[in-house]
Amino acid sequence: MKKTFPLALVTSAVVLSPLSVQAQPAESSPGTSKAKPSAALEEVIVTARRRAENIQETPIAVTAISGEALRDQGIVNTSELTKSVPSLQINEGQSNQIYIRGIGERSGFARVDPTVGVYLDDLFLPRTDGQLLDTVDVRSIQVLRGPQGTLFGKNTTGGALVLTLEKPNDVYEGYVEGALGNYESRSLRAAINIPITDNFYTRTAITYDKDDGFLEDKHQGKTYSSTDRKALVFQTRYEGDSSLTVDTLAYLGKIDEAFPAINCDVASENGLFADGLYVMWAGDTDPSNPTAYKKNCEANSRTKGNVGDLETNMGANPNLKKKLDTILIGATAQWDYNDDVTMKVVFGARKETEGPIASSDNDGGPENWSEALNTDDGDRDSFSLEYQVNGTAFDSRLSYTGGLFYMRETNFEPFALLSNFTGLDAVTLGQLAAGQLPTRPNPGGTQPFVGILSGPLSISEFDLENNTFAAFFQGSYDITDNLQFTGGIRYTAEKRSSELSLYQADVDAIEARVTGGVFFSPTTGKPITFGPNAGGFFPCLAGCVWADDPVRVFQNQFLDNNGDGIPDIPMSAEPTFVDKKEKTFSKVTPMVSVSYNLPGEWLDDSVLDSMMVYGTVSSGFKSGFFEPRLLDGLQQVDAEEVLNREVGFKIDAFDRTVRFNVAMYHMDFENMQLIQVSTDSGGNIAVIFRNAGESTITGAEMEFTWMPSPIVMFNASFSDNNYEFQQFKDNDLLNAVAGNFIPEDRTDETFPASPETTASVGAQLMIPTDFGMIIPRIDVSYKSEIFFGLDEGSYNLYEREGIGGSDAYTLIDARLSWQNNEGDTTVAAFVKNVTDERYVVGTASVADSVSTFNQTYGDPRRFGVMVRRSF
Repeated sequence: MKKTFPLALVTSAVVLSPLSVQAQPAESSPGTSKAKPSAALEEVIVTARRRAENIQETPIAVTAISGEALRDQGIVNTSELTKSVPSLQINEGQSNQIYIRGIGERSGFARVDPTVGVYLDDLFLPRTDGQLLDTVDVRSIQVLRGPQGTLFGKNTTGGALVLTLEKPNDVYEGYVEGALGNYESRSLRAAINIPITDNFYTRTAITYDKDDGFLEDKHQGKTYSSTDRKALVFQTRYEGDSSLTVDTLAYLGKIDEAFPAINCDVASENGLFADGLYVMWAGDTDPSNPTAYKKNCEANSRTKGNVGDLETNMGANPNLKKKLDTILIGATAQWDYNDDVTMKVVFGARKETEGPIASSDNDGGPENWSEALNTDDGDRDSFSLEYQVNGTAFDSRLSYTGGLFYMRETNFEPFALLSNFTGLDAVTLGQLAAGQLPTRPNPGGTQPFVGILSGPLSISEFDLENNTFAAFFQGSYDITDNLQFTGGIRYTAEKRSSELSLYQADVDAIEARVTGGVFFSPTTGKPITFGPNAGGFFPCLAGCVWADDPVRVFQNQFLDNNGDGIPDIPMSAEPTFVDKKEKTFSKVTPMVSVSYNLPGEWLDDSVLDSMMVYGTVSSGFKSGFFEPRLLDGLQQVDAEEVLNREVGFKIDAFDRTVRFNVAMYHMDFENMQLIQVSTDSGGNIAVIFRNAGESTITGAEMEFTWMPSPIVMFNASFSDNNYEFQQFKDNDLLNAVAGNFIPEDRTDETFPASPETTASVGAQLMIPTDFGMIIPRIDVSYKSEIFFGLDEGSYNLYEREGIGGSDAYTLIDARLSWQNNEGDTTVAAFVKNVTDERYVVGTASVADSVSTFNQTYGDPRRFGVMVRRSF
């Protein structure tokens, strides 16, 4: 893989991100006596180990970003954190996909858990669609990198995102913030804190973000990649006495926006849906040279010039919308039992309803040929309860956290896989029936057969229930004033119950509609008829030849007349089969860590103010599940496990004007869960999850902050990850369709959907004037190439020609703010993606089967103004 990136991003220094999470007077590390000058970095308090502590004394690779820093950067959604947090990648599409150190979950299917845990005020959010919360009234965001298998043990093999909201307090205060920008963007954010009594307070916050979208379909008169999000957060706090605090939370969220639309390129003309099986699609008239599928993709191609910049051609599909309604309630009771022990109970309940949505448009063009979509509302409900005990012992030398966790989650997910109707020449059909790979037919072909190659439509209904129980303990003991040992252990048991009902096309009803009917060829005008089916294929009779375009004639009998986005293909009233599976996946995940703060006397004659070094061995676990594999029913996917070995150091230097943190790690994975393209035992093609055997990640991360004066701030981040599969076996797809299962070795591939190298640079200047503070700011972020393929053919094409991924790209954001002398009014002008860069943020290259590379593009240049007033 190419490893080029701008040298300046490594050598110059700068990410404007974690300025402070909690502004407090800086405290010295153990044994350090140097005083803090007027220009010094503030102490950053994190809760990465479920207790408040200085980030520079926490032996975890963690980035902490305050609400103020988020506003300084103009971050309005957690997806934008990918620009400045090392090793963090968030891809867009039908679902938001979060990756840390190359580990993430790609599909968004309810049956698959994410590998990055997201927590909102101690509440675990189990689904990626609801995780990318707008940063409404957020106090801080912490990104914990690497497996967090002890304290954040619910499927966190990659890491965790921890969001903390501003809390109600005893002061009447609030703010209103509005913004306008191009693409008709408008947003409103507001919060008000109202104390009701001396010990009961409330806080209400709202957010509204909307724009008209930047990707235009001129054929349909629509725009895509739009934003339409609304959220309401209501919180209360009750302080019963000096030892009891009760917090409640109600979150209402509504998303109703246009799908992030795609452009299409042909990934491989030898793929199964192109020339690989010599499949004929509507519009094909010569089986020796099928072109309709390729032309359909290229009708939506930027590189071929058939659509312009920021244009798409996806056809009439009402499911290119994203609708998600979320209701979340939570309650946290914290009781200080005594000076050394605090107990906490956290309750959460969540209900989400997702409307019908296209999961993927595999053919990539305006035709309604090869698509996957959720056909009806999907329901996702969860309930969780956690009990924690936090305390100290042995004269505060031991700090510990222990507890119990339970979650019950139910999901209903309807899913349709459309392959539509296709054709095969009689010779080709005979070769496949004999288990042979087809040879190119003669020009003009012989007898046309039209019908069902793989489908043409199957509908799966999933009822899923997950019950999770965990018991955990982690303690840190100060062996000396400078040496600390941390050990932890977690037992997790996940009971997975899955029920699959598979409905398939009613071949008898299809036969009754087409057999014996007289239809007219749109190409020649000749009358043609179809005979009775033979294994799902219908011979074209009465002198019919391929020049008559019989596939189009057949397909036109099953158009989408009801407008639901799915051709009106008759379906069986009863499921083809119902499959039920249940299993408990369990694992013990321990961790140990040793950290050492260098004594102050060692540092007195140096530029260092404090330095902590640490070493950690930690493990993570992600539950297995049951994967539907068409006619083979539910197949088990094993649990994913990871062992992480990490060393690092954290430094404050030059009178606390410089902060430099580094982590280096090696991670061993077993049974990594990867989405692939394969077949069932009948040769039907399906996108499925399978385990990849063994793989490794070796990498390093750096964060740097420099405050040379009270009005100047520089920051930088950098990460580099080397991804390697050690065991990765698959089947050759072309042979599998013909019934011959031939293994292929894919160990030379890189990980998909995540860059190997990221870097970011930023600078902020605060210029005091008589009429207020002027604050110019610039942020630059870089990501190396990203491979978006699912199969071996895509990787080979990516390595050879660079097709099937994202080129390396650099984004520049600029912001100019003014704040009045009272500090209660801010006006900012901003430009995001200053150079109007085009860069791919999803979706997939699938060369061996559907033959296409579909691309979703990130935001073009965005600009606008923002006004904020606090009171």
